Amino acid sequence: MKVLPLAALTVLLGSGGMAAAQQLSVHIRTLDGPGGEPVHARAYLRRDGQLVLPEGLPSYDTEDERHFLIPGEARFELPQGRYELRVERGLEYRPVTRSFALNSALDLEIVVTRWVDMNASGWYSADMHVHRDPADMDAILRAEDLNLAPTITTHVWGSDVRQPWGDGHPFLIAVDEHRAYTANAQEIERIQGGPGAIILLGPDLPLPFEGYELYPPSATYARLAHAQGGYVEADKPFWLDTFVNVALGAIDFVEINANHFYPRGVDTDLARWSAWPQEMGYIGSRGLALWIMKLYYRILNCGFRLPLSAGSANGVKPAPVGFNRVYAKLDRFSYDGFLAAMKVGRSFTTNGPILDLVVGDGHGPGAIVNMDRNAAVSVRGTVRSQGVIERVELIVNGDVAAAVTGDGRDTVTLMADIPIRESSWVALRAFEAAEGHEIFGHTSPVYLVRDGQAVLVQEDARYLLDKVDQLIRYTETLEGFASEVHRGETLAVYEQARAVYRRLSDGHRLPQP
Repeated sequence: MKVLPLAALTVLLGSGGMAAAQQLSVHIRTLDGPGGEPVHARAYLRRDGQLVLPEGLPSYDTEDERHFLIPGEARFELPQGRYELRVERGLEYRPVTRSFALNSALDLEIVVTRWVDMNASGWYSADMHVHRDPADMDAILRAEDLNLAPTITTHVWGSDVRQPWGDGHPFLIAVDEHRAYTANAQEIERIQGGPGAIILLGPDLPLPFEGYELYPPSATYARLAHAQGGYVEADKPFWLDTFVNVALGAIDFVEINANHFYPRGVDTDLARWSAWPQEMGYIGSRGLALWIMKLYYRILNCGFRLPLSAGSANGVKPAPVGFNRVYAKLDRFSYDGFLAAMKVGRSFTTNGPILDLVVGDGHGPGAIVNMDRNAAVSVRGTVRSQGVIERVELIVNGDVAAAVTGDGRDTVTLMADIPIRESSWVALRAFEAAEGHEIFGHTSPVYLVRDGQAVLVQEDARYLLDKVDQLIRYTETLEGFASEVHRGETLAVYEQARAVYRRLSDGHRLPQP
């Protein structure tokens, strides 16, 4: 949709006479509930279907996502006309839409109200994939009602190191007692011919990048980040080196509510992003979501306890910060506490529904439960939404074990007794009814352990072994390595991962921690 800056809009309206071109004052206040205090919010303003970005306010303008921020109170000028204003404040507030005719100076008071308060129950939110100037983040976190956002200030794209806002930012900046952002996260993204993309998080970043599109393997940088006490996120599970990094213990969490899912669409054309061989095993936007989930399930079915994360890639992609977000459960908000909770999987991810999974005697996502022989476990999943829930599903070792349709409701509860005959993982997912985009949520798993053994589905181990074999064959003949030494070092890392999947496909389970 085309955006008209105010100057251009005034010129267009001027053809109708002096009165049409007159600039009128608009004063907007956004309040947190009836009688509440002013709060930051995100806003969309349209005149005759065309988006308008008021001058002098923070704004975001890319593809199909064009909005501005109201810092609790804002004054600006607009030409006469009829307008529609939509105000949002992240996921936990209901959007408000107001239409108005601007014929004279106008005062507007917009009251945004919560439909859910996650902080009150110990759940805190983050967008783990943000490409924005750290100077913007204070206002963004407030406007999106978001608790945490690691800001990527060093972006390695292929062989190019990009630092658009310079270097030397402080690691951690507190906005208030419940909000913070970091200003030194590093993404190493080599996807046009290279292995994939990882995001590094930690206090001692950025790491020096001394490679290029094909070399060294991502695991090299993951190990360096871990050695500094940091964390590593796989931005999606469909990069082939994700399977390598998982096998080598180089990944702490992975996104499925990722930067291909937007408020007004889904990017399903993955082929344009990567020259690496991929099996595009999906059709359409729902198919993409299910395919990404299936790849994640294959990893879990090899016995790897890999929690979920989420990110929107705002600054690059057409989604607000926090559109895709991860919630982590912790006693008191802090950066260290949040990342530690994510690492053990006390989390769920979403761009809409709120998920609550309880297994057995009060066990939630991330729990490891020792099971007796021939036992069954009771499961309760509750999903709430401000939209319409389409379907809620209980997933056990990658299969749908129980499901409930939403039937137009905004709250759905699924209850089931699941027989556990072998070590298993259990997770909850939910989809909302939506057209033109995909709104869904997914919990990290609860792990049910029988006889001290890890989960193993050999079919999935063989699938991932085949993917690593495919990656090795591709790398053996790939042009672009600076030397055969670099090729050999890269193949050696891939062979280490291959040996892990070879043992798993032969029926040897991972050792339990």
